[in-house]
Amino acid sequence: MTLPIITERLILRRFTLDDIQDIIEIVSHPSVARITKNIEANEAGVKRFIDEQNTYQPFESNKYFYLAIERKEDGRVIGLLTLMCGEHKQGAIGWSIGINYRGKGYAAEGVKGLMKYSFSVLELHRIHATTSNINTASWKVMERVGMRKEAHLREAEFRDGEWIDVVIYAILAEEWQNQETFAKPVSEYDF
Repeated sequence: MTLPIITERLILRRFTLDDIQDIIEIVSHPSVARITKNIEANEAGVKRFIDEQNTYQPFESNKYFYLAIERKEDGRVIGLLTLMCGEHKQGAIGWSIGINYRGKGYAAEGVKGLMKYSFSVLELHRIHATTSNINTASWKVMERVGMRKEAHLREAEFRDGEWIDVVIYAILAEEWQNQETFAKPVSEYDF
C-alpha cells in the first residue's frame, strides 16, 4: 500500500512531529475536540497520538488509521482523515477540518481521494460514515461524494448533556465505480 495519496490540492499522508502545532490548532476548536477525544490539544497529547499512529501499519484491520490532510500550496495540515477497515471488507471513514479551512471543498476532495484508494487498492466492498443530524456540513459532504443515507437513529448518543440523533451514510464499491465512470473528473489521484 502506497502513501501518500495525492489529489488536486491535497496530500493525504502519515503524520510527522512537524505537524504538532497544526494539529493542536485543529483539535483545540470545540467542534473538532468533541469528536477527536483521543487527541489531547497540547504538545504532549498530540505527540502521543502521532507516536501511536506511527506504530500502525497503514489501514491495519480494526484500527482507526489517521491521515494528515496537507494542503499542497503551503504544506499546512488543515485536517484529519481516518479510515477503519473491518470485517467483510467494510470501512468506516471520518474527517475533521480546521475551522479556518471549512467551506472550500477540502473535506470532499480528501474523502473522495481516500474512498478511491479504499475501493481500488484496499478492495473494500462498502464504506460508511456517521454524524449527528445537526452536523449539516458533514452529511452534505457525504452526499457530495456519492454516499446515500441509510439510517437516522433517534437519540442514539448522549453528548454535551443532551441526546442527539445519528445519521449513517454509505456507499458500495459498485456504486462508487458507476459514479466514477460517469462523473466529471474533479481531481487527479496519484497512489
